[in-house]
Amino acid sequence: MVSKKALAIGGTVTVVVVVVIVVPSVLLTQKAEFRETFMKKCLEFPEEEHICETIWTNFEQAYVGKEKCNFSDQNYDQLFAETPFKHPCGKTMFWSKTKDLVHKFTKKRDCFFTLEDTLLGYVLNGLSWCGEKGNNETFTENCEDCLNNPVSSFWKIASTRFAQYACEGASVMLDGERKEPYDSNSFFGGVEVPNLQPPKVKNLTVVLVTEEIRACTCDSLGTLRKDLDQRIGCACKAVTKYVRIIRHCPILLVLKRHHVILCIHSVHLLFHCRSRVETCIEDNTPCGACW
Repeated sequence: MVSKKALAIGGTVTVVVVVVIVVPSVLLTQKAEFRETFMKKCLEFPEEEHICETIWTNFEQAYVGKEKCNFSDQNYDQLFAETPFKHPCGKTMFWSKTKDLVHKFTKKRDCFFTLEDTLLGYVLNGLSWCGEKGNNETFTENCEDCLNNPVSSFWKIASTRFAQYACEGASVMLDGERKEPYDSNSFFGGVEVPNLQPPKVKNLTVVLVTEEIRACTCDSLGTLRKDLDQRIGCACKAVTKYVRIIRHCPILLVLKRHHVILCIHSVHLLFHCRSRVETCIEDNTPCGACW
């Protein structure tokens, strides 16, 4: 911003030009707040504390100065190359439409690990970020309003590598109350299933979360058996959701007190039902017995 002021000195008029540089504080705040959140979450992994700065640098280099649209997955190659997965590959757990329950389970147990339980997945879960060509800033708004943006590209490549890392017996938790529990267009169906690598992965266990226990097979889950490499075995196990059921129970109860007869014709009973998953979480059930 330029401001002009006229000063009268010794009968002459001197024009003083004052140049004010406006610092884009909003942009600086976005970047500072984003970095602070990134580092705070990274430091929650004590074993990785010494490399959080390096991870931030590699992460920032992937998108800063680049257009947010038509963003290439390959921009994250160095980030993933220098931040490999370290969880036991045989405890890999995928999920689709069961986010809250599966993370409630993995948060308290070390039986399985989802992508969001890994370092990069945990740090970036729930965040949005992007850059701009010719600009060194980090933006956190309107970053996902076009296809192949930095956020969607990150989760696509992260899901791909997470699936490729899996070994032995992998698992997936699906919502059995949906019309189509398995969706071939979801991240699990469209990205993770095609990247499971036999013979490293020997079998896939589907944990189908339902209102009531029922029989299930992989063949009954849409195109899952067809999409899954035929060299990978597949088993399906149904487990109940956490539900509360209120039932109306007709009961005739006669109470006689002080020569007054009180009749209660019915009562409502509240049944508090726990699923097997909830039981595992609260009772520390051995992992193999959860379903």
